[in-house]
Amino acid sequence: MSKVYFSDRKAESHYNMLDKLEHVLQEMGFLDAIEEGEKVMVKTHFGQWGNTNYIRPAYVRKAVELIREAGGVPFVCESCGLGYGEGGAYGGRTTAPEYLAMAELNGYTQATVNAPILMADGYWGTDVFDVEIDGEYVKKVDVATAVLDSDKILMLTHAKGHGLGGLGGSVKNLGIGLVGKKGKAEMHWMGDIDLDEEKCLGPECSKCLKVCPVRCITMEEKANIEKDECIACYHCIHVCNRVKAKAISMTWRPNHTQVYRFVENALGVIDSIGREKFWYVNLAVDISDKCDCWNVGAPLLVHDIGIFGSKDPLAIDQASLDAINEAPANPESAVGKEVCQEKFATAHACKDPDSGEIVPLADIQMAHADKMKLGSREYELVQLTREKPDKS
Repeated sequence: MSKVYFSDRKAESHYNMLDKLEHVLQEMGFLDAIEEGEKVMVKTHFGQWGNTNYIRPAYVRKAVELIREAGGVPFVCESCGLGYGEGGAYGGRTTAPEYLAMAELNGYTQATVNAPILMADGYWGTDVFDVEIDGEYVKKVDVATAVLDSDKILMLTHAKGHGLGGLGGSVKNLGIGLVGKKGKAEMHWMGDIDLDEEKCLGPECSKCLKVCPVRCITMEEKANIEKDECIACYHCIHVCNRVKAKAISMTWRPNHTQVYRFVENALGVIDSIGREKFWYVNLAVDISDKCDCWNVGAPLLVHDIGIFGSKDPLAIDQASLDAINEAPANPESAVGKEVCQEKFATAHACKDPDSGEIVPLADIQMAHADKMKLGSREYELVQLTREKPDKS
């Protein structure tokens, strides 16, 4: 059984949410574990442009300053997203320049968080190293290279919904947030890329060549894709669709099957440099059914709950999920007034194509993470409080 430290959302002037974050980090032993001069990654999510529920930069800055006070050398990380030019002029997350420019619009700069900000997987999201695992669906995980150079990693995660995994918590932040384009793509698509030469516009277009991060497309009379080299990043499909040729296609993986892959990706990430180097915080505030990669801040499912911290990514996610399911639902949110036992299952209404039944993705995620031995679903919740100072 793993310990999960928790401080609730009932903030007061003597014990605000940043104080609570510090208290959680102290009690879980993270700050004492940092040795002088150690490089400490703070992995978070900068939010999609248009989303207003993402983690406020103030939380990240607080973690950074505590790491520096403990003797560490902090830096803040994210990883590149899929697609190319997705989200418009201000909402792209595909390359490092795109995402960092958008992060600035959301308030994330070196000045606001008081530490360097970088993309853990490089310019294209292909700066990775492979880790072999014995997964049921994944055998090799492309872990973001910045993980290699980290002495400690704080996964500072926004606990919220995720349409393909139920809960977007620490496991998702590991299994999608710290893998490269290939790992993200294999979760979303089948990888069966196909080129219709009759639709291809040929050399006068050639837009697909410039956006292929692994340069597996060549052009003669028509485009040619070296399928063995392709990482299924979807870049070429987006630009081909934009010029209305629609010559390249790939099959979307069934929604209820994707969760297994990011759970197994997470296993490769934590085993890459050793589980003892990872620490987890889930900020269970501004909890909607939408992931922070959506360009909308959806109505909140439940009231703010608080801050969880643990050394166990599965235990912290299970504790967060339990608290969300136990909280009263907002009838104006995606769950409405009719809520099944798992709120995210109600909100996402992901159905098994064979049976037509709603799939409880969050529970499936927890069960598969348990099977893959990411941690324990059994946890001891340690409630943290602080007495109001006596002014007499």
